[in-house]
Amino acid sequence: MKAKFSGLDLLRFALALYLTLFHSIHQYPQSRGIPLIELAGMGGFVTSTFFVLSGFILAHVYFGESDSMRGSTRTFFVKRLSNLYVIHFIGLALFFAVALVSTHAITAFALMTLDDGPEKTIALAPSMATLNVVLNVLLLQVWNPLYGSINPSSWSLAVLLFFYLTFPFAAPRLLAGRNKPALLCLLCGLYLVPPVLASVLHWYDPVAVGTILRNPVLRSPEFLGGIVLYGMCREGTLAPIASAPSRRVIALAFVACCFVVGAWAVAHGPEYARYLVHNGAMLPAELVLIVLCTSVKLPENCERLASRLGNSALSIFAIHAPIFMLMIKATKLLSMGISPFECAKHFAACAAVSKDVVPGMGGLPLYLIATAVAAVYFHEHLVAPLRDMVRRKLLAHGHAKHEPGAASA
Repeated sequence: MKAKFSGLDLLRFALALYLTLFHSIHQYPQSRGIPLIELAGMGGFVTSTFFVLSGFILAHVYFGESDSMRGSTRTFFVKRLSNLYVIHFIGLALFFAVALVSTHAITAFALMTLDDGPEKTIALAPSMATLNVVLNVLLLQVWNPLYGSINPSSWSLAVLLFFYLTFPFAAPRLLAGRNKPALLCLLCGLYLVPPVLASVLHWYDPVAVGTILRNPVLRSPEFLGGIVLYGMCREGTLAPIASAPSRRVIALAFVACCFVVGAWAVAHGPEYARYLVHNGAMLPAELVLIVLCTSVKLPENCERLASRLGNSALSIFAIHAPIFMLMIKATKLLSMGISPFECAKHFAACAAVSKDVVPGMGGLPLYLIATAVAAVYFHEHLVAPLRDMVRRKLLAHGHAKHEPGAASA
């Protein structure tokens, strides 16, 4: 019987919810005065952990205790890509719909930067803007390192696309490796090379930042490390880490210390610290965190809920930005004391006035809760039915079977 990792489902959900907080709380100028606000600045830790987790879960679902992948490569691609693109297309459509009532020009793209300040955008010529829109639609935007994504979080989906394409070819070889601890150490070392090199050579221009932070090839040690980690887990190599309460406490303290030090370095350290924290320095802590979560056992009546929450993780990635844009506009509108009908009649004037309005943070907890609940139902009642329909169309003879715990892997 295949092991259930309900703790990993909860981890996926928690990571997605943290990323929602990371992308929203810093939009409030008054957030700078919140005690320990630095702890809300570790978005890089979250995406890295999510990539490692994706490799781990896919290896668990498609290999289990076997050395050969369950199902054909074609079936794998159809199932993974249908899930990814359905979520992406719906999220992008929502983002475009919200953008219609904003002042953001479709030809304006954000330049990649390590700074926390306001986004630096550049207006592109129609031909270049069209090219970048097409790249975003196809989830290929990470191959142009100069600009950010239209839907800010969709870059992580684009990186996952590359990982999915490599999985059937890389996973069997990694899982067959004899010295997995050495292989994992090698991946950790290789992952640090690009950020260290960029730091030494002072590469901080938009192209360098976009390449280091979002290039799928440079981020692949995380995903591949997750596959190797699963191989070590099924061989029992990692059992001592969580074999006793005292060891679990020590491991958890290690993760917490790394997280706090990383948060301080990102907020107050030198510029190169952002490269290192985002790419590689936190990987050992992320690996230990996943191992700890594999040891979490939930009551049977809680496993279904954990699965639902975990499966909604990618949906949270896709929809939290447009939901936040709507909430901010509504908050500003309420603060201005102008009716929506008046704003609709005098949209340009209303938009100009709203730029100077500082939204209150009172609605942030409600936004986080609403996004989490909406993502669960969004996944179950929109993404899953559309995804399953696509799979039925592309896979003959009923090969599109349900994969427990992998719907959003």
